Amino acid sequence: MTAKKKRATPEDTFRDAVNACKPLHYRKGLQAIKKSEGKGQISGEDSSKVLGSVGIDDDCRPTHPESSRWDYVVGYDGSKGVTAYYIEVHSAETSEISVVEKKLDWLLTFLQDASRRNLAALPREIHWVASGRNNLLPHTPQYKKLQTTLRKRGLRGPVKNLVLT
Repeated sequence: MTAKKKRATPEDTFRDAVNACKPLHYRKGLQAIKKSEGKGQISGEDSSKVLGSVGIDDDCRPTHPESSRWDYVVGYDGSKGVTAYYIEVHSAETSEISVVEKKLDWLLTFLQDASRRNLAALPREIHWVASGRNNLLPHTPQYKKLQTTLRKRGLRGPVKNLVLT
């Protein structure tokens, strides 16, 4: 009699992808989201489908101390299957667009490392969640860059609240 191979659950898929990415640390649910940085602004359409979260900024601070690090990744088992939601909680001011761009550059470079290929291979969405009011001035060069260049690179937002689907 042969033992049946246990099929990986969506949570296993996300957790294993994260655990292979040193120095990232998997946390259940939305535990990695800090109260002052997105807690209450980020949720799942169905909370039971939240697969876990990672505080990228905190976990990478020792190894990338001078870098402009991205805040979080949250796994969600939604309509597209297991999806990694990369989330930056940052003030939505025109002058901060260049800061978010630097963080996006860092994130995309970070994901290119061979040890992160399983996490990088998951379908992903990249979101900017406004930490306060949205004060982006639409007739500025920075705003135009956000609407063209940064959108083409996958950045969505900023939004006040993010519901994972």
